[in-house]
Amino acid sequence: MAKGRKCPYCGYYMLAEQENTQAAGSWVVYVCRSCGHKEKVFEDK
Repeated sequence: MAKGRKCPYCGYYMLAEQENTQAAGSWVVYVCRSCGHKEKVFEDK
C-alpha cells in the first residue's frame, strides 16, 4: 500500500494513481490533485 506524499511544487497532497508491487517494495505513480504534477517513486516494504 502506498504511503502518500506531498507535492514538491505546490505542497498539496498527492494520491497514488498506479502501484506495481514487487518483492522488495512497490513502484508508485503519484499525481497531485492541485497542480497535476506526476512522480514515480520506489517505496521499500
